[in-house]
Amino acid sequence: MAEKCFAKMRNSFSVIGGTRMPLVLWLVVLMCLGFSLPIFAASEDVPVIDEQGRHLPVLRGGWFLWDPYQFVEMRSSGKVLTGLDVELTRAIARVAGLEIKHSYRTWGRHIAEIRSGDADIVSGATWSAERAEFGHFSRPYRQETDVLYLPRGEAARYKFGEVPEMLRTFRETGFRLGIISGFTAGDPAINAYIADPANAECIVVADNHYENFRDLIVGRTDGILADRLGAATCVWRGGWRELVEEHPLRITTDVHFLFSKKTVPTETVRRFDEAIAALEANGVTRRVIHAYLSPIVLAQTIDRSWFKILDIIGTIAFALSGVLIAARERYSLFGALLLASLPAVGGGAVRDLLVNRETLTVLASPIYVGLVIATVMAGFLVIHAMHLVRRRGWLSDRIEARIAALTQHRLVGGLYEVSDAVGIAVFTVSGVVVAVSSKTTPIWLWGPLLATITAAGGGILRDVLRQSGSIANLMGEFYAEVPVIWGLLLSLCLLWQTPRLDPNEFILSVVVTMVGAFATRMAAVLLRLRSPQFPAAMVRNSEK
Repeated sequence: MAEKCFAKMRNSFSVIGGTRMPLVLWLVVLMCLGFSLPIFAASEDVPVIDEQGRHLPVLRGGWFLWDPYQFVEMRSSGKVLTGLDVELTRAIARVAGLEIKHSYRTWGRHIAEIRSGDADIVSGATWSAERAEFGHFSRPYRQETDVLYLPRGEAARYKFGEVPEMLRTFRETGFRLGIISGFTAGDPAINAYIADPANAECIVVADNHYENFRDLIVGRTDGILADRLGAATCVWRGGWRELVEEHPLRITTDVHFLFSKKTVPTETVRRFDEAIAALEANGVTRRVIHAYLSPIVLAQTIDRSWFKILDIIGTIAFALSGVLIAARERYSLFGALLLASLPAVGGGAVRDLLVNRETLTVLASPIYVGLVIATVMAGFLVIHAMHLVRRRGWLSDRIEARIAALTQHRLVGGLYEVSDAVGIAVFTVSGVVVAVSSKTTPIWLWGPLLATITAAGGGILRDVLRQSGSIANLMGEFYAEVPVIWGLLLSLCLLWQTPRLDPNEFILSVVVTMVGAFATRMAAVLLRLRSPQFPAAMVRNSEK
């Protein structure tokens, strides 16, 4: 190959402008050729070699924009093709002794190329009699649920609860249905309705979910039928939650790999089936599903206004604890900022550094630091104003006595404890969310650990900085145990929900965790619960 390339280069460049190339220019060309030859070779179909030195056959696959199953993610190293189906395909192919080459194709084009033999394999395929004529189906490797998305407020108009009723309504109303090109539903009746030429004018085809939802929002379609998790992710990323809603009807189906009968022998399909069974048996499939779908569902769950409001309340409460300590121990304004920042954002920063997150949460949004600064400045000004008023004697003894009584009233202390308990509840969930999104394993260990670091770690750092000799979170007070307990319960619940991953169950799990953590902390305050401690006699004996 090198001689041919060299001859072509020599014939093409030996004469430029009627003059011969100087020798030094020839050397430059030769050097460039030397560096270029590996690049040329790499573009050809070179056998892939695995860790055992085996030459792996390469199957021509593909991907299209189908978040969270197939998508390109921006990382510090650049763009990376990832997603549940991409990673499962790689893992299964590796066990089967195969390699998959992914190139971008729309879904409809990919299915057409499976039929023609221009592609070998596609993931995420639903079985249909039509596809079975030109492709081999693997055993199922996961499930998905199709739902009908409608404009917000429209679901109440459609009372159907079964597929036949839905299709009858579509025919009677001229319902304009949006689908992805090449879409096949889990119900044969839906596929027959889509394929019926009489309904062609009512079927609106798009290349991906984002196009589908844009058509729905601008009124080109009356509804779209799509995989529930993929559609919900699209709605979340597009910021369309207030514009669309799901219909209650659910259509659950198995998902397979589809191989071209023209290019893939049944022996290859058998190896894939054996690999799927092996990964299901050893728990790898479950772990991959948890790693790639749970973070998406959790992120959608907490990306809601009520959670953000509670997060703000908790951040302010944690910052206020630092302000009160700074006022009591007469810290400077800078010292107060530091004491307030550590419990409010310090635990989250330590957590993010521990799991090596690319962007720390505190740096991703200025709102947290802004809340800390605002809390400290407000506390600083209020305390100074009260001190000035008292020193100047501007208030009567009666009014001053009432103010003093109010500041010492149990209601004021109770409001602080309530806000602090809200912070613990929210930060417990946030810690587990980071553990899941960072793909830490086992989640039952890292979930409660990161929840505790997030909720109590900052307070521990604050007390260490003060050098007070007493760290409340570690000596007697039932505080750090709250995120440990509820972080563990939430982590176990998320593991139990895999691979079903119902978004409604995720919301319920998060709400129960927050209510439980809040109630546990408030019970500890009201009942004055203490953490289990070593006996005092043992401590005295050790000192002797």
